[in-house]
Amino acid sequence: MQTVVFETDNAIFYFESSDAIRHLKYHSEQKVREASELLETISSSSSEVINIESNYFGFRALDLIRAGKGRVYCKICKERYDPGQLTPVSLGFGKSPFEVNLKQKGGIFKRFFGRKKRICGSGGQCYLCPNGHELIGMITWTGLFQILKQRKEVRTC
Repeated sequence: MQTVVFETDNAIFYFESSDAIRHLKYHSEQKVREASELLETISSSSSEVINIESNYFGFRALDLIRAGKGRVYCKICKERYDPGQLTPVSLGFGKSPFEVNLKQKGGIFKRFFGRKKRICGSGGQCYLCPNGHELIGMITWTGLFQILKQRKEVRTC
């Protein structure tokens, strides 16, 4: 069975090629050039171990971990972990623009009771090993938000 290997500064990620191919195929069908290129690289390889050095695969690795696929080796504590053992942590304003953490920009009350404001932000997700070492972290979105005083809601612009 082929294994796809992706390495960060603090970790090495191992995924079954069938899981990586299935995931990349979806993004390739959405006309993502990087996904198509990686899909071709993995599909055409006859090697048992396929090393991926593409930064784009880091985003796909986050998705695969979230889906419970693969294994991770922490270079700091020198242990292997299953995805269920990892701790997900939101970066910046949150893991998605639909779950914005307003406390990062001065508190929720200041935003609601102040005048209407537009703020820029970005966010993403990282995973920590059980000992708290950051294994992978990616900024997955950026955006401009409008805080409306009268409705007390956040809208993405």
